[in-house]
Amino acid sequence: MADISRRRGFGGERGQVSVELLGMLPLLLIAALLVWQLLLAGYAVNSAENAARNASRAAGLGDDGEDAAKDSLSFGLEKGAKIEVDGDKATVRVRVPIVAPGVSSSELTVERDAELPSP
Repeated sequence: MADISRRRGFGGERGQVSVELLGMLPLLLIAALLVWQLLLAGYAVNSAENAARNASRAAGLGDDGEDAAKDSLSFGLEKGAKIEVDGDKATVRVRVPIVAPGVSSSELTVERDAELPSP
């Protein structure tokens, strides 16, 4: 009979895991948004560097470096991009996309430059 009373004693803790999960859910969502934001920042850095290299390479071959850089950027990054080509040196500045709604990203930019090495 002692076994039955022990089992009944645990009945008050039913659903506790569900309640704890609901309590942790906002923190899990915030952590996921932070990770996503870091991934977007890394993507912006990588895209800017790739665009700068392509612009420098195109300028070194005598083509239009700005067009090469714009072609290298995705639509979302191309909108606010600033591209400067001076000889074989190219500088690309893009805004980092922001996940949080209502937050402006005009201040948060990434700048990368590339220069074709001299032979």
